[in-house]
Order: sequence, then structure tokens, then C-alpha cells
Amino acid sequence: MADSKQKHENGYKKFLTTLEPGATTDDVASIYDELAEQYEDVVGAAGYDAPSKLAKIFEGVCNDKSANIVDWGSGVGMAGAKLLERGFTNLTAVEISQKSLDVSAKNEIYQRYVKLGDSKTLFKTDEFDAVVCCGCFVPNHVSPDIFYEWTRIIKPGGIIAVAMRREYIHLTEGRESKFSEELKTGIETVLRDLETKGKLELLSKGDFDGYHVPDLIGRKYVYRVCC
Repeated sequence: MADSKQKHENGYKKFLTTLEPGATTDDVASIYDELAEQYEDVVGAAGYDAPSKLAKIFEGVCNDKSANIVDWGSGVGMAGAKLLERGFTNLTAVEISQKSLDVSAKNEIYQRYVKLGDSKTLFKTDEFDAVVCCGCFVPNHVSPDIFYEWTRIIKPGGIIAVAMRREYIHLTEGRESKFSEELKTGIETVLRDLETKGKLELLSKGDFDGYHVPDLIGRKYVYRVCC
């Protein structure tokens, strides 16, 4: 038991290095490849419950269980598995770590597996009914500019649902080092631009408890694609 706990702690410390200043895309992919087989146990031991929260949020705005959904930054399939539990079966995984995709493939969570690479145009315009993204808006991971791509690949009337840690965009007492003015400003600027242009309609935005049990708060963004 002690060895298992230490292994989880070491794995979580390794994961945290993906957030450090200077970490490159290749660094991030390499670390997730290294952690893929134990990733769910590592973050689960740390109380990570955002995937189940996001699946519930998404189900609240989409009752079409056959919807064609892309899970962006799918990792080892934690959010996909929670969507599958709720009856959503038409899922595509998009992930930078090939070994993370391999783990989710073993668990038969998705119908399609796509590795992010050099190509910026992976999908056709209006290819999907929805995109979900869980825990990826953190330093060195997904850029706020991705909302432009999502607006292109999601059909009009489709859904964008995001869950992230609030402390990265909201100055939080005792956790000030997590706050990123760059990330906060980036998200606000891109979303304001898309709303102003009539590309996105806000359905809900706000905080939710239990992103990490017991005390880390999450932030959700839920939009409908307009055109």
C-alpha cells in the first residue's frame, strides 16, 4: 500500500512538470506517454473528479445520445468513459499523447482515435455535433484560440462544453501561483470575439464544486454554435 501511494505521488509530481514554464509541446506529450498506463490511478488518487462533472454538465444541454462528439484532449479517456456511462456512444478522441490514446483504445471508449500533430486542420467543417474538453486549459496545453477551430468543426446548433480549474483564471487565496493572467485574458478575448461576431451563444458559465475533491473549484463554459 505504501509503495502504491508513493508511486501515485511520484506520478503526480511528474504530471505537474507539464505545467512548468518552458515546457514544450514535445515535453508535454512525452510526459503523458510516460504516465499513460498509470494516469487514471495517479489523478484519481489526487481526487480528480472533473470528468464526471463535465459529463453531467454536457448531458444537461444535449439529450441526443447518438450525437457525434469529439473529446478534445481526451487523455486516457476519463471524460469519454463518463459520457459512455450516460449513454453517449458516438465519441472521437483527440489527444497529443499516442500512448494515452492506446490506453483508451484498450478500454474501447471511442469509435475513432486521432493524434494531434503538425496538421492544424484535422476535421471537416461542420463535422461534429459537439466538443467536450476537460482539464486542458492549463499552462502549456490547449490555447484559447482552439475555440475558433471548434466553431468551425461543430455544426450550427451544436455544443461546446468545457470544464477547467477556476484557479487558473481566478485569483484564489492561498493558490496565487496558479493564476495565469495570460490564460484568463486569452479565454475572455476569444470568447468575446466569437460572441460579438455571432458565432457562439452562451448557454451557461460559472463555477462548480468538486473539480478536485474535496476543495478545488471548477469553471464551466457551455456554448451553442450559431453559424
